[in-house]
Amino acid sequence: SLKRTCGLHLSQSCQYDTLAVGLSRKELQLYRVRESGELALENGALGRYQSGIRGVKFFNGEPNSLVCCTEDGDVHLYDVRSGSEVHRFEDTSEGLKKTISSCDINQNDRVLCASSEVQKNGDSFLLFFDVRQRSYLGCYWECHSDDITHVRFHPTNPDLFASASVDGLINVFDISKLTEDDAMQYCYNVETAVDSINWHTDPTGRDLISCVTTTNDLHLYDVESQDSVALFNREEITKAMRRTSAIDCNVVGTHNYGNGSFFVLAGSNFNKGKDCLRTLRYDNKCLLPDRSFAKSKQIVRASVYNEKDQYLIATGESGLITLWQCRMDGGSDSATTAAGINSASNSLKQKLHVSHRAKPY
Repeated sequence: SLKRTCGLHLSQSCQYDTLAVGLSRKELQLYRVRESGELALENGALGRYQSGIRGVKFFNGEPNSLVCCTEDGDVHLYDVRSGSEVHRFEDTSEGLKKTISSCDINQNDRVLCASSEVQKNGDSFLLFFDVRQRSYLGCYWECHSDDITHVRFHPTNPDLFASASVDGLINVFDISKLTEDDAMQYCYNVETAVDSINWHTDPTGRDLISCVTTTNDLHLYDVESQDSVALFNREEITKAMRRTSAIDCNVVGTHNYGNGSFFVLAGSNFNKGKDCLRTLRYDNKCLLPDRSFAKSKQIVRASVYNEKDQYLIATGESGLITLWQCRMDGGSDSATTAAGINSASNSLKQKLHVSHRAKPY
């Protein structure tokens, strides 16, 4: 358990054996994910900062390299084997140091992007760094007019990149182009502030982008056609969860199953999120009940899903880190349950009640 603190950011290494956790108390911790599903604290103080953590990301192909960006404009690079900071990326552009809001690394681990909040001059920035040369490459500043809330590189194309903002825009860039104007490929106007985005691929290979708004709505767009594929408002998501209070609905985010489909992770703010954490499977413009995670004990703020071993790790406002083993029981028509729950407690070995249900809810 993370005492008197909130878990805000999660990232898992490409070998799935290490978990990085960014905390509200401005600390970065590392946990070992054992084959049994237990979580063991490996480094309780990998990083301590003067400002809040805004993003944590392991490299896609190097399990020992990790970046963490902080609000005051610093992007730290760590070697988790030695537990030391090996480099700090610096913005050498003109003007004051930018206030960082998120970060991500492209598929081949060569380019790092950090986004900023809107600055005093009215501009918001996307800052790019060369990971190998450990140098500043340049920035985009004409694409958004308000705080940039989230940036995500495409999972397989190292040049494709998306950003989202409070201004309601999602922009897709090809960073191989020489100028910002040429790099801009697609733009979607959500018409409300965007909290987070994610890339998906449908069974035909078509690229999709999902976004969760600050009002807990879910939008889905076809990247190339720029068409809106689906829209689920907070009330519709609440109904799909088999709940009644839409005002308490908390959409955490989306994750890919790895078979051309994805799911939405959502919970409730009622009763501090206890006993309400569920997944909804996206299927043909519908959200279908998928899994119910019994004994959830907090309002979840961050999660990661392991497609290979099929488990979900979540953290949130009670400072718990919980690993949920997910499996299909029976055929395709049978209910799916969250089975085998381990929580990182003071002893790091506490095992909670295992729930088996005949129906999702």
